[in-house]
Amino acid sequence: MTTIMRSIVASVAVAVLLSAPLSASSENTRISIADGRWCLNGRLTYPGTQAEGLLMNVRMVNAVFEDTHRPGFDAKENTSEFTAKIPEYVAHGIRAFTINLQGGFPGYEGAANSAFRSDGSLRRDYMQRVRRVIEACDRNGAAVILGCFYQRQDQILKDEKAVRAGVINTVRWLGESGFTNVVLEIANEFNHSGFDHSILKKPAGQVELIHLAKKISPTLLVSTSGLGDGRLPDNVCRASDFLLIHFNGTKFDDIPQRIKVLKKYKKPIVCNEDQKYGEQAASTAELSVQHGASWGFMHETVNQHFPFHFKGPDDDPKVYRMLKSLTASEIVDTYFPPPESQSGWRKLDQPDEIKRIAGMDPNKLSELKDWLMASDKRNFAAVVIRNGYIVLEVERGNSAKTDSRRVASVSKAICATVLAIASERSQRGQTPQEMSFDDPAFDFIPWAKPLSDPRKAKITIKQLLNHTSGICPEATGARNDGTWQYILGHSGDERTAKLAFDPGTACGYSTHALAHAALVCEYVTGIPYDEFAIEALFKPIGCEHWWFQYYDGGEEIGRHPSHGMGIPARDLARIAYCMIHDGRWKGKQVIPMWFVKQTAAPTHNVKGLEMRFKINAETFSHGWQLPSRLGEGRNIPKDARYKPGSGGQLIAFVPSLDLVVTRQTGSSGSWEYEEYLRRACAAVVQKAE
Repeated sequence: MTTIMRSIVASVAVAVLLSAPLSASSENTRISIADGRWCLNGRLTYPGTQAEGLLMNVRMVNAVFEDTHRPGFDAKENTSEFTAKIPEYVAHGIRAFTINLQGGFPGYEGAANSAFRSDGSLRRDYMQRVRRVIEACDRNGAAVILGCFYQRQDQILKDEKAVRAGVINTVRWLGESGFTNVVLEIANEFNHSGFDHSILKKPAGQVELIHLAKKISPTLLVSTSGLGDGRLPDNVCRASDFLLIHFNGTKFDDIPQRIKVLKKYKKPIVCNEDQKYGEQAASTAELSVQHGASWGFMHETVNQHFPFHFKGPDDDPKVYRMLKSLTASEIVDTYFPPPESQSGWRKLDQPDEIKRIAGMDPNKLSELKDWLMASDKRNFAAVVIRNGYIVLEVERGNSAKTDSRRVASVSKAICATVLAIASERSQRGQTPQEMSFDDPAFDFIPWAKPLSDPRKAKITIKQLLNHTSGICPEATGARNDGTWQYILGHSGDERTAKLAFDPGTACGYSTHALAHAALVCEYVTGIPYDEFAIEALFKPIGCEHWWFQYYDGGEEIGRHPSHGMGIPARDLARIAYCMIHDGRWKGKQVIPMWFVKQTAAPTHNVKGLEMRFKINAETFSHGWQLPSRLGEGRNIPKDARYKPGSGGQLIAFVPSLDLVVTRQTGSSGSWEYEEYLRRACAAVVQKAE
């Protein structure tokens, strides 16, 4: 067997290279097992709920379907229809989706649907659809149970050597892609009569293939599923990292016993296929959870039989209501403030309530107020919010509710956040152009052509946001505002025409780069940046006052909004409050969860100091910054994110403290930003009631 394995590994090397991804995936969602329970990003799934540590899932194997006998079927559009609904499924408790490289039974015989060629190599066009699904799940905090083989389709593989090659190619493709949100299912119902190859029909063959996958990638979680009777052979259970079962043919009353038999292996038990519907399916999901097993819904006639439909929870409202109930925390619904014109933020004024309800020290807040008043002579409005309550609001000349003066570089964090929303929508096919943060930025800035420096073609959108693009760093002394010709490098000023360094090799704080990002947003969405920001972010979270800066580009480029803007302190707090709640607002995912998570760490590999401010380059993320990584950031929690702006302006949030801090002045100049945030954090004394 060792000789055979070496032969297969050698023979698939070229095939793996041919099917390799264009670029590695950013790690957003990581699935793992700890003490027999499922974790996402190191945390138990559904903490504090009935389903804690489980992996509720839905079978969507034909989301990547094709049939070579149906040339008129639009496989890409089919995948897009599914990925657009992923957030809705996730919002109802789904944390994993089963897809398969050979699909599932589409309701008719004779379909030719396989990601594998006859020798086990992978077809690039098919795998691109698989990639889209995995990445969409990744962005939404969900995992993928990726199946390799399906009955009625293994005949495409010419022999067992090709089957083994298929496993090796799949595992290597996952590794090269950098996916961390995928677990592997070798075969769907391996002992099904629809398989021809013995290695896919016998338990010993499944054990061999599981071991093969683990040999290639020891950290990959691997299993295989049996028939619909909820049973698995002993040798398969011992070889698997988790136990995949199907309840299609299992009677409701038999399910507890099926689960009990498997618990002796002390591994997660996951049903990832049950074709019951309505009340019966909802009751089965509840029963499975009660007995410690994850449950997976298969709506065969809606999601799997041609023509396929993906309607989110409307697939079966009774089932998804149950799934949401099983996975919902029993904590009281999160508070979200109505717009200021409709009463706005709730506020605590009495010292005893501030301490008892918000868990803040009123004396330290009083000291913070005095510090704010003495910190400079500017007019300002400052707000501190804990657990959704304003516990401190200080105004001198500026109104925290209505004064929308310029917020300077705070607008950089807002622009990056808006661009993330545009990217997420584009991935769902909801914008004219599709865009990810790893894409070349100038592919989406046609106004900049021809490029003033050929190196600009290599700049990614991510680099625009984290100040590693090389575009006109403020350290050059060039002014921040001007015409679009000046910003885009076509005015004759070498500081804007030529990059200060090769993209990704240094860190130079750049206002110009964020102006470019506003143009990217406009091109991707098809509407000006300001209009998209208002529709996609401001209005959904209740902001009511704002203005945007525009640059003129004459007849050649036209007049377009930049990222610069003004907004009141209370409305700034809404953006931070949405971020602190993983991008959600009143049950709606406004800001993509993947973006919120990625802002918690540097989004580049540059070491050393930023060029102008001489601060740690690792403080820069997607438009936001990480104050704990600064010398002045002592005693600020590591999970804090903030964005200071010239003139003593600030937006900040600290998830671990449920704390939001803002200040708006409309002015310019330096200020002690970190001291403000540090003092606010120090005023937290206890958990609120």
